[in-house]
Amino acid sequence: MRPTLNQLKTNRVVTQISSEQRVIKQLIEALLFEGVINYQLQHGVFTFQLNNQDYKATGKIAGFARIRLHADKIFCKIGEQWHAPKIDELVKQLPTTACLQKKLRTELMQTITLCNWNQQNLPRLASRRELPYTQLESAIDEGHPYHPCFKARTGFTAQDHHDYGPESRNPFQLHWLAVDRALLKHQLNSEDIQLFWLQELGENIYQQLQQRLTDAQATFEKYSLLPIHPWQWQNLQTQFSIPLATKEIIDLGSAGDHYQASISVRTLLNISQPKKANIKLPLNMVNTSSLRTIESHSICTAPILTNWLTEIVKSDQYLQRHITLLPEYAGIRMRTQTDESPLAWLHALDGQTGVIFRESLMNKHAPMNSVPFVALSIIEKDTLPFIDPWIQEYGCQAWLEQLIKTAVLPIWHLLVHHGIALEAHAQNLILQHQQGWPTHITLRDFHESLEYVPSFLKTPALTPDFLALEAVYQHAEPNQYYWMEDVEALRELVIDTLFVFNLSDLATLLEDHYQFNESDFWQHIYQAFVDYQQTGQTDEARIRKMDIHQPSVQTESLIKKKLSPTAASEFHHTVNNPLLRVSPIISPLHVTKTRSLTC
Repeated sequence: MRPTLNQLKTNRVVTQISSEQRVIKQLIEALLFEGVINYQLQHGVFTFQLNNQDYKATGKIAGFARIRLHADKIFCKIGEQWHAPKIDELVKQLPTTACLQKKLRTELMQTITLCNWNQQNLPRLASRRELPYTQLESAIDEGHPYHPCFKARTGFTAQDHHDYGPESRNPFQLHWLAVDRALLKHQLNSEDIQLFWLQELGENIYQQLQQRLTDAQATFEKYSLLPIHPWQWQNLQTQFSIPLATKEIIDLGSAGDHYQASISVRTLLNISQPKKANIKLPLNMVNTSSLRTIESHSICTAPILTNWLTEIVKSDQYLQRHITLLPEYAGIRMRTQTDESPLAWLHALDGQTGVIFRESLMNKHAPMNSVPFVALSIIEKDTLPFIDPWIQEYGCQAWLEQLIKTAVLPIWHLLVHHGIALEAHAQNLILQHQQGWPTHITLRDFHESLEYVPSFLKTPALTPDFLALEAVYQHAEPNQYYWMEDVEALRELVIDTLFVFNLSDLATLLEDHYQFNESDFWQHIYQAFVDYQQTGQTDEARIRKMDIHQPSVQTESLIKKKLSPTAASEFHHTVNNPLLRVSPIISPLHVTKTRSLTC
């Protein structure tokens, strides 16, 4: 029997908080979670010190040791009084250098500023639940639920934020460069470069750019095209001065279809022709933990990785039924320092130019039946979760079991059966559904997020010849690019991105809003893995080697990286694994009818 509405509703009150309160909340959660500061927890109250300053905060420890605080119940002690902390004072007390404190403060303040801009300038929709996929990419403006610099976008002014941020849905054209072909590397789905561009741009736009090139007394026989983000173009004027003077690069100006930014900002959606490619372009902008350029080596490797994954999916009926890949089918980059070019200006542009073409979701699935995975953990204006109608219709247990079957097990199968780990954070996943019932999962963004161990591959014969693709691969150490030394790295990637910083947010939401115990949540995932193993489709020795039920697991320390002077290093810490601790008995309180659908 399906639970009644009253059984699924909660008395939880969603408190409206300021942008600064949210940033402080996520900063302190990260500091506690990553062990940057020690704390004590008694009766739901965390107590800790920063630079001898006393703090207290109300909250709980959730799955994978994630700290969950109430933003309006965080206080610091000044004299004998408890006060809400301020960003300036909090950052000054952090255990790092004054220079890094200043840098972090800049990113935190920019996050607050842009959040406030959104609140003051963008209409707040009554509900986002009925929006098609492309509109959700701009309407979901919450940013990363863990990282405190979730909207840092360093270098963006308020006008840039309006023009190029996803939230405003502002359309803009790409800026176009004609680059001496000898300075470009292409990996295309066509042997003829001009034919590729004719197919991508259409005859009218192609001829328009061709005429501009002719006006500059040049031809496509010597030059090829390279799009650049208009913001990036404006910010790289100094670096382009020499090649523009020597005509190694010719500025063709803005042209073509109009695009708008996706949630990731640097991936652009074609709104003039939605079935045309999504375009991924580098930006010299820091958001969360990373500079949003694109590593040069990965640009032309992207189509090769897509082809590899496509062959694996074609060979596997289970994957064919459950996942869709969004192919990254072409890449173009400048021949930079990895190609032993003598041009200093070219070296300086490493990672700052280039383009990856990704097939549009519109060619694969209906936009009304697709939602970014991040939508599963957001709250609407009515203070209820985005997924509330779905939970009311199917109940927590039935819906969760179907989500696990649809989204978790295919990624697990790709890992244990084929030996390939993907960075399955919420931004890389798109859920397909029928009236809220999960039916399919779409995966994207492989060029920076795929890892494997050669000895653990199911079909090593399909592996790309990486040494022939890029010079930097020829002398690379394991763990530097795509090939890892140990399966522990694969396990960590999947647990980190799919569980620690993804599904754990959904687990907390279901517990807070529907009293669906988080232990039950992890028990269902545990049971799904047991059921998968019992199907026999994957050798048990391979599954045991992955050993996802270890008492503790390594996870990435994102705020430690911000506080460290060696920012190029990776930082990790150990957390308890709830998949070990779950009870083998599932609570019967949330048992509901399961909808009968084939997926």
